Amino acid sequence: MPKILRVSSANIYKSRDALTYLFNIFTFVGTNPLENRSRRYYCVYYFYSFTVNFICCLFCPLSFHIGYIKLRSVLTNSQLLAAIQNAVQVSGIPIKIFVITWYMKRLRHALEILDELDVNYTQHEDLAKIRECVQRCRKIVLIFCLPYYSFEVSTIALGVLQNRAPLAAWVPFLDGQRAAWEYWTIVLWDSFIMFILLCHQLGSDTYPPIFINIIRTHIQLLMLRVSRLGRADALTANQHYEELVACIRSHVQIVSIAKIVAPVISVTLFTQFATTATTLLNWLGNVEYPENIISLAFFSCQLLQILPCCSSASQLIADCERLPDAIFHCNWVNKDRRFRKAILFFLQCTQTPIRFSCLKLFDVKLATSVAIGKFAFSLYTLIEETKVGTDAEH
Repeated sequence: MPKILRVSSANIYKSRDALTYLFNIFTFVGTNPLENRSRRYYCVYYFYSFTVNFICCLFCPLSFHIGYIKLRSVLTNSQLLAAIQNAVQVSGIPIKIFVITWYMKRLRHALEILDELDVNYTQHEDLAKIRECVQRCRKIVLIFCLPYYSFEVSTIALGVLQNRAPLAAWVPFLDGQRAAWEYWTIVLWDSFIMFILLCHQLGSDTYPPIFINIIRTHIQLLMLRVSRLGRADALTANQHYEELVACIRSHVQIVSIAKIVAPVISVTLFTQFATTATTLLNWLGNVEYPENIISLAFFSCQLLQILPCCSSASQLIADCERLPDAIFHCNWVNKDRRFRKAILFFLQCTQTPIRFSCLKLFDVKLATSVAIGKFAFSLYTLIEETKVGTDAEH
């Protein structure tokens, strides 16, 4: 546990330090065992991992769906909608856990590539950009924690105040209406379940914006290196050419990191898009006080799960589109033919910006997240205009 919680406070950061919080979360939820440990450690860790992920992947989805079905007669409409949206969200978590666990070895390999990229940056300006990236990525995790665990606190507190099970989930052999000790056992179980589920959500939802921010930083660092090409008079023609080749190699490594993280972003973000429209629809509906507090907290979580990633992806595309301009404006005019041919090759390689997609159906960008919000609002407006369910009441 001390290893999981320990965080570097060095003055000079490496790019891999931006992933410290993220991989610590993966270790805590059982998807990333620490390396170079004893055999006993791995036995204990894999037992812990199996227990936690069995609860999250199999028991929780079943428990949440059975819960609102059994309690539908005693729950108000707002409480029933909240229980359904929780069940839908929990049903998407196993997909995210499976994908992240499947690609964990490849994600570790991305750390090695980042170390190779860092070797090229020794100047104060470059190190300052890496430090800024590390601090920004750590802040992303901390910022996500606030609405996530505010949602847990508000859900548990409101459930206790209304003398009902906070999550309306099915717990075997326990009935909160039968005895006080059974009720408080259910409250403690719901608190524990929410904490573990939100930890999983925290890892899978902060993963895309963190990695995209790291890739953006290295694209920006590469642009700085490219802008210096051919401008150092003290270097020979061969040294200028070797620096250009090193820039090309760095671009290939950045693209390789994007290819490593793309499958995970594709599946996990598509899962999130698939469940968000329903949540927004519920929040736009007629939710009364105090249930609207939980709906607002839940809505804030949904915005965080989509907007930072889509915004970072759009900014990454813009940075990649500026890279060919930086290459063209470097000092290549007076260089030899070999240098100019390499510049043309470099320009050709950077024409296509780095993009991420959701199952190759649509691109991850800011316009996509806005479209999801428009869809939810349009669907809500359609239901209101057509007065679905009004005829049934009369």
